[in-house]
Amino acid sequence: MTDSSRALFNKLPKSVSSQLLLDRDPHGNVQVAKIDTERLLILTVMRELENRKKIGVYKGTFKPQSHYFGYEGRCALPSNFDSNYCYAIGMNATFLMYKKCNGYMSCIKNLGEHDPTKWIAAGCPLPAMMGIERRAGKDKPVITKSLVKLDGAMFKCYEAVRRKWAYLDCYQSPGPIQFAGPSSDSLNYMVEDPDVDSFIFSTDIQEKYEGRHKKNDILFRQESSLSVLSRARIRAPIIIPKTLSNGNYRLMAIKKYQPYS
Repeated sequence: MTDSSRALFNKLPKSVSSQLLLDRDPHGNVQVAKIDTERLLILTVMRELENRKKIGVYKGTFKPQSHYFGYEGRCALPSNFDSNYCYAIGMNATFLMYKKCNGYMSCIKNLGEHDPTKWIAAGCPLPAMMGIERRAGKDKPVITKSLVKLDGAMFKCYEAVRRKWAYLDCYQSPGPIQFAGPSSDSLNYMVEDPDVDSFIFSTDIQEKYEGRHKKNDILFRQESSLSVLSRARIRAPIIIPKTLSNGNYRLMAIKKYQPYS
């Protein structure tokens, strides 16, 4: 280890540093999913609070509850919306704690606005999210489950086109996450309801398009079935490097591979 790496390793709680020494995966990588990163944060805070108690600047109690972040740690990069939303949720949660608002969930409203400065921060009391359910013969207050809303705009949109979607090639790949340019600030359908008329229109076009081709024909994607990012990339001009445009180049094979059985 380098001096800085050794110093960081020794600074970690023993329970976490020992997990870094576990067997690697088949590719030689540290098995991050088996490291209690959520416990690392808790133990670090506990150590800091103990130090503050010793010097007399902290007299409270600390009873944390951890959450496993293994799956979240290997998710895709967050979009612009994800980053802004999580930042706002965290800042609002900190403010609720500062105001000693216990038993509240940090929530952000007005997410349909593309400009985060127009979002509204709020605190929702836990009882407002609860309902009474029968558990083991007794009525228990539990947070109500979030089920598919059959009368909601999202399901109504799917209901209008699902029969044709069963046999038409109507999928649309949004492409990789963009932090600038086309689709970089797009909102998902959990936040902004889909446009039913737009889905019906594009589905009808795809039906006519596929009807003009035989089954053994190569299926080309028409532009109306492509995502915003895909359409933007199709229209984007191709920039040819000067090395290739002035003819001053040479291609030479440096290796030759001979297949064998």
